[in-house]
Amino acid sequence: MELSNYIKSRYDGDFKKFVTGEVNNASQQNHIREIVNIKEYLGKNKHAIKQRPDEVFNGVTLKTERIGLQYAKLIIRFGVNFLLGKPVSLSGSEDVIKELNKVYKKGKYRKVDYRILNDLERYGESFEYLYIKDNTIKSQVIDPSEAYPVYDENGDMIAFIQYYHVDYVDYYTIFTEDIVYQLNNSQGEDLNLVEKSINLTGMPIHYKTENEIDSTRGYAFINDIIDILDGMESLLSKSFDGYYRHIMGTPVVVGQSLTNAELPKHGNGVGYRLDDDGDFKYVTNPFGHDSFKTLYSTLRNALMDISQMPNVVLNGSTTISNVGEVAIESIFALAKVKADMMSKYLTDGFEQRLERIKTLLAIQGIELEDNELDNVSFVYNVSMPKSDESVMNVIEKLRELDAISIEGIQDNISFIDKVAEQERLAKENTDNSIEE
Repeated sequence: MELSNYIKSRYDGDFKKFVTGEVNNASQQNHIREIVNIKEYLGKNKHAIKQRPDEVFNGVTLKTERIGLQYAKLIIRFGVNFLLGKPVSLSGSEDVIKELNKVYKKGKYRKVDYRILNDLERYGESFEYLYIKDNTIKSQVIDPSEAYPVYDENGDMIAFIQYYHVDYVDYYTIFTEDIVYQLNNSQGEDLNLVEKSINLTGMPIHYKTENEIDSTRGYAFINDIIDILDGMESLLSKSFDGYYRHIMGTPVVVGQSLTNAELPKHGNGVGYRLDDDGDFKYVTNPFGHDSFKTLYSTLRNALMDISQMPNVVLNGSTTISNVGEVAIESIFALAKVKADMMSKYLTDGFEQRLERIKTLLAIQGIELEDNELDNVSFVYNVSMPKSDESVMNVIEKLRELDAISIEGIQDNISFIDKVAEQERLAKENTDNSIEE
């Protein structure tokens, strides 16, 4: 459906009404609320355990433990660095890759890719808009909490609205296929058009994970582990309180006291005189150390499985020294599966990025052929622990058999900057030809 027909059928052709109506749409607001909740969970430590009320013990209100575990941040950082700790390499026609590498280097796309994957890990989606500034192709990664994509009944994005609120002013940036509009209400309650510019690259690229409920939105994997983390935090906090209650106990006197003195509720080194058949003791509830250990280990193992994290990453007492490469691959198997899955979500967006880069390069007078662009592939080098020596031996044998190229070698050696090495090799070849 054309955007004009969409606005006409739903908002009587009123563009401003369309803008505010889409932003205030219930489904849009519910999704933004989910993203904001994740932001507050990660950034403001708004965990469920923080709402735990204080308790009254022995007539005194005691502050309860509210232990928050920051495993979610660690899991996200691991996922991002495992896949993009080494930058994505481009493979294809030499001339095309040379131009694309220039764009990637000048536009700092390694950082852009890192932020996009960060958003995918956190919120299940990310948005990228390409533009030219100072003759350089750049990308703006739009905050998912400000993103309001508009899809038609066929699941095609027909508009995109970026909305945020600063100092009592509402700001709207509306992306259509041909034009970008900027509106705000700084002059009063009504929206005013501030700027209108030509859109060279169409809609922002929507990177998203699979969502079984809504195919137009991504699904945040962090939602799968928050309940487990809540259980771990609750178990730890309540066990800490129970353990200290166990140490203190409740003083109990059995038998007749020989004095009229009352047993003090608090105090150390206090004497108390009892009859011959009297007794004094502390009564406590037993603390099940083994039960706690079993429960916590079960929750922790579930966290590792569902987050697809290698157990050795979070267990400081475990070492993987002197372990064979096959064993290491089995330890990191689930992490590798997740990395492969996330790389597919990234590649879907990267392919759209190349189309937009092609358009912007054409404006600068640099033409890229469609068939050459179609042959460009993205090479991901996951940060899997491995022996550089064994890799070098394999590569050396492949090179002797002419089964691998110089570029292939550069893709597989972790300590080589592929782009820099290609430039150095080109310079060396030029110098050698001049000498000859």
